Amino acid sequence: MKFNPLKLNRRQFLLNSAITGGGIIATNFLAKSGFAQAPGIITSDKERPGIPYGVASGDIDGNRAVIWSRSDRPAQMIVESTISRL
Repeated sequence: MKFNPLKLNRRQFLLNSAITGGGIIATNFLAKSGFAQAPGIITSDKERPGIPYGVASGDIDGNRAVIWSRSDRPAQMIVESTISRL
């Protein structure tokens, strides 16, 4: 079915309205259920993974190091490093 915005009959209007309404309802449902949320974006400090035992390091070499920790839930740790010395 070819869509022409200048010539919209009743059937096309109802079909487009149903598709738009269904999309809005589905988006709202997914956002509330947690499926549509990116795991790396945390809006509240309460929702952040905790690291009760701190961070450990080992196997430090000239150009690499191993960093590990244990969190209270599955998470990905992002580590920033620098080569400058204090």
